[in-house]
Amino acid sequence: TSQQLQPATCGSLGLDLAAAVETDLLTSKPYKIPTGIHGPLQIHGQTMGGLIIGRSSAAILGLFVEPGIIDADCCGKIMIIAHTSYPPVTVPKGQRIAQLIPLPQMTKGLEPMSQVPRTPEGFGSRGGLALLTLDLNTRPKKSCRLIHQGHSIVLKGLLDTGADTSVIDPGYWPASWPTQPAATTVSGIGGMTLASRTPVLTVEIEGRQASAALSITTFAENAEC
Repeated sequence: TSQQLQPATCGSLGLDLAAAVETDLLTSKPYKIPTGIHGPLQIHGQTMGGLIIGRSSAAILGLFVEPGIIDADCCGKIMIIAHTSYPPVTVPKGQRIAQLIPLPQMTKGLEPMSQVPRTPEGFGSRGGLALLTLDLNTRPKKSCRLIHQGHSIVLKGLLDTGADTSVIDPGYWPASWPTQPAATTVSGIGGMTLASRTPVLTVEIEGRQASAALSITTFAENAEC
């Protein structure tokens, strides 16, 4: 309940939010951290909305909180969305990592887009989700020669995808060529995976050569690397 929320000092504009359970952030992706607080928020008997922001002390330590809006008609669990650039990080139970800035509902009285009340299970914005993706069918495909210790294979490569790593489908990686364990993950719309890596190869495309190590993981349809 909102009675559990307290400002740090008598001059604080925000109410501190703490982790209700110990949470391990094992990757750099965003995590939902329960606070144990439920809506609606009541401040001095008045129903309020709010803005969730991070605490500077947490940001200095590498824990970043994504800003979020708590609506005045929120009736579910209030969560903190946090991520770190330096996993793994453990957030202890009771650790104050965010602030809730109470805000009055200035839109009260305006006609809402939906008359359906919010449900306690809801999380996130109402309405559709805009997910920005790239149509891989429009990306160029070129023959790529991969060279390793005097041996080579020619594959059809999908280029200019905007990805920050190069990958090869395991079905096209020669069984006699070595692989190496990877300490990092490969993430995409389909999820996240811990991929193996190739040794440093010579990659030749249209007569031009470069050195690169590729991640070995299942790849897009109609392409091999």
